[in-house]
Amino acid sequence: MFLVTVICIGLKDSETAEAVADMLSEFAHRPWHQSVSCEWRAGVLRLSTQSEGDPTGMVLLDEFQDAVVAYVNFSEKIHFEVESCVVL
Repeated sequence: MFLVTVICIGLKDSETAEAVADMLSEFAHRPWHQSVSCEWRAGVLRLSTQSEGDPTGMVLLDEFQDAVVAYVNFSEKIHFEVESCVVL
């Protein structure tokens, strides 16, 4: 099992009013991700999950990118990255 955290940088406060709730709702429908948490703090949208089959975090990163693009109306360039991937 891996604890994976991915981040999105470059969003504005005004663009993220519903982002945390949207991410939690979206990832609640993905049973391969467990213990999902999401927060908006200090200009960073951060999503963490536990997963059996994502040792590099790239699966979650791809899904997170798709969800942010689908749900968040952003006006500037944004950047995504895997912040951490830890074996539990």
